[in-house]
Amino acid sequence: MRARFFTSHEVAALVQVSPSAVLRWIDQGLLPAFRTPGGHRRIPAVELLEFLKSHQMPVPGELAQEPPKVRLLVVDDEVRYLQSLATLLGLAEPRLEVDLCDNPVSGLLRVGLTRPHAMLLDAYMPGMDGLEVCRRVKSAEETSHIALIAMSGRSSDEIEGAFLAAGASAFLRKPLGVAGVLKALAEVGVIRAGSSR
Repeated sequence: MRARFFTSHEVAALVQVSPSAVLRWIDQGLLPAFRTPGGHRRIPAVELLEFLKSHQMPVPGELAQEPPKVRLLVVDDEVRYLQSLATLLGLAEPRLEVDLCDNPVSGLLRVGLTRPHAMLLDAYMPGMDGLEVCRRVKSAEETSHIALIAMSGRSSDEIEGAFLAAGASAFLRKPLGVAGVLKALAEVGVIRAGSSR
């Protein structure tokens, strides 16, 4: 998603104040802005939104729209690990809607129902291994676009290569850190790098 910037006159029209009031907010350090090479002020939309909320001012409709949610399906048979990871990811990146599955068959059913943007998939699970799940997701036309990130605590170059050959976008070694997961999601284009604001 591209960042949006406003001129001081556009901000004045949006919030129904004079342009000089907007310039005063900028000069007082209340409203973050930068200058173009030509000396004109530009206010990032995210900064304007924060300013309006923090000063309990009405938020215009075009600024009030929340960025779209990103659906992430995590399939791993370690339930406690799943729950803590989901909580930490949600805190670090509020746009993420994390859905959890503790077995591969339920994971495949959930893919069909929820159409996630990305999957975080454990390599070794009882019943069906993650590699087979990866193959099925990537071979079906309606789910082949899902960014699939494989993970394992018993990783090897061989299993990593097999996942990448089956269509996985990335492979992570456990234990995972939240920063590593967010970085992988950014690298596969599901979220923007450093977008947790």
